[in-house]
Formats: sequence, structure tokens, C-alpha cells
Amino acid sequence: MPLKNKTVIELMKDECNGEIMTEFVGLRSKMYSVRVEGEDRMKKCKGMKASVVKSSICFKDYLKCLTEGVTRTRTQSTFQSRRQRVFTIEQTKSPLSPHEKKRFLLQTSTGTLTWGHCEIHPLDYFVAELEC
Repeated sequence: MPLKNKTVIELMKDECNGEIMTEFVGLRSKMYSVRVEGEDRMKKCKGMKASVVKSSICFKDYLKCLTEGVTRTRTQSTFQSRRQRVFTIEQTKSPLSPHEKKRFLLQTSTGTLTWGHCEIHPLDYFVAELEC
């Protein structure tokens, strides 16, 4: 497949270079994983360093998080500056979490509603707060 759209602004780009995308797991915006022809091709996870995502998170982790509701935690080291002094900080984050903070997840599917939607019952609010 020719890459003619690569240099044209406003057109869709082929990120797989003509190979067939076999599986996709999207947990949230900027948090997804793509499998191309049986191998992990792209893993994106906002807020985590790319080296941590590449070395310690695989496609199965994204899939487990979506289907079983498993939360994963990872540790990363970063540099931080305070008052003109540079420190090395070790952070423990949960990059893969099935809990959505801005949307209400429906119990019966992977669909969502905005908080305050008329179809969400008050009891569902209580259950959602217990899960987070």
C-alpha cells in the first residue's frame, strides 16, 4: 500500500505501514494497544514514560484490564525540579485502570454515559463511588 497520505495535511495516515491490524484494545483516550499480525505494535499510555510502557506493559495487560477489571501498578523514575534544585523521584502509578473518572461505565456493556445523565439511577452513583 503506498504511503501517499503521509505528507498530506488533514488526511488519514497508515500507522501500520500496510500491515493488517488484527486486534485493538482502547481503555480511554490516549490509552490503547494495537496488535498487528500477532505481535504488539503500538502501546500508548498517557502519564507513563515510554520506556516503562515498552518494557513492562503488554497487550494482555490491556485486555485483562478491559475484560476482568484488573488494575495494574508500575514504578517509574523521573527528574523533578523544585526551587532550582533537581531531584530524582520514584513514582508508583496505576497506568492501566478500568475505572473512568469522567464517564459512568454501564454495567451491561462497554458503553458509557456522562455523569449526571438521566438514565443513571442514584444507586448506581453509590456503586460507582465504591469501585473508585
